[in-house]
Amino acid sequence: MASVNWTNVTDWQGVLQGANTNTDGYFWMMILWGVWIVTLIISSVFGFEAGLLLASFIGLIFGLFLVYAGLVAWPWLLSFVGILLIVILYISWSGKKE
Repeated sequence: MASVNWTNVTDWQGVLQGANTNTDGYFWMMILWGVWIVTLIISSVFGFEAGLLLASFIGLIFGLFLVYAGLVAWPWLLSFVGILLIVILYISWSGKKE
């Protein structure tokens, strides 16, 4: 496990990267999934499918900021896109056929 040399940190990007350095790159990824889980639990009162759509969309938007800042890798963000596509397909195929 690497540790951060705080004398070399000169900007906010270095402070944010310091958390990832100490946790082998998992800190911001776990924060992202934590936001997704909390949003899913809170929004599940509207139904599971709607809650999953809302949580995945918010996770995607929050994840875009983290990817742009270089704190999270693209495959973690693409998992939210996959969840969104699967839920949209499930909702469209499980609708009433008349």
